[in-house]
Amino acid sequence: MKDSVVILVNGEVFAGGPNSTIPDQLRNTKELAEGLFPILNSKMKVAILHGNKPQVGYVLFRSELASHVLHSIPLDVCGADTQGATGYMLSQSLMNVLNKHNSKRQVMCVLTQTVVDSNDALFHQPAKSIGPRFDRDKAEQHRQTRGWHIVEEPGFGYRRAVPAPPPLEIVEIDNIKQLVESGTIVVAAGGGGVPVVRKEDGNLEGVEAVVDTDQVACLLANALGAKVLLMVIEKDDKFVLSRLSTETNRHLSLQEVEELIAHETFEFNMVRAKLQASIKFLHGGGKQVIITTLQKLPSTLAKKSGLRIGVVDPTLELF
Repeated sequence: MKDSVVILVNGEVFAGGPNSTIPDQLRNTKELAEGLFPILNSKMKVAILHGNKPQVGYVLFRSELASHVLHSIPLDVCGADTQGATGYMLSQSLMNVLNKHNSKRQVMCVLTQTVVDSNDALFHQPAKSIGPRFDRDKAEQHRQTRGWHIVEEPGFGYRRAVPAPPPLEIVEIDNIKQLVESGTIVVAAGGGGVPVVRKEDGNLEGVEAVVDTDQVACLLANALGAKVLLMVIEKDDKFVLSRLSTETNRHLSLQEVEELIAHETFEFNMVRAKLQASIKFLHGGGKQVIITTLQKLPSTLAKKSGLRIGVVDPTLELF
């Protein structure tokens, strides 16, 4: 769909810190919806996905605090939990903004599962730290009683680590395609989707893992044939320190970004991950990636700020 855009919003855009409340998150979803209105009100086909790193952290922390009276929450169910809650707030905010402007465009949130490969080496390498931090004794207790893989974060304590295997497919992709093609604004694959494996009999089963949302955004965008991938991050300080500020309307070609990845040592994983996702999306048929912050979203859509990667093409207008 040449007139389609996939929008990836970091989970931290909604939950900006450890003290972030539900009203805070709802306020941020409203600001995002207002900023996106020029796109929502256009003829563009739109799919939106969000990260859920801080939201998962909150759920796991609450689960830990209540573990003496309630059952623990499996990580796949935790992903579904946060996907539903954040998707609800985001969908409602989008609906309200459209209603405010008398738009009849429909919005739907699709609870999404993402298949990962249980035979992939990364499936057996717990490398992603999640949830609350523990002291040595509590961490050792959880290692023995829950079978967790524990890693030390020097100066902070100990945390659980889980695998982050690459995504293979989005289970609900055909339904998402139909909705997007009909003009419905679709919120899908929140947090990268609930990680599942497909068994020999074809049945799906949730797994204790996480999925990289940037990679799933590429998977979704390429499956939809989207020409533009818009990434909204919480703040651009890490990009500024990497000499990739979004303050001005800056453009980099695919070749320039590939050279940066090949020769630069990036201090921040987030910056490298966004650039790698940009490369993957562009090689998959996409034309342009736009990276901006929630606060700069209006000026980015007005072409006054934002980092653009890919071709310079006046036909790639978002509205």
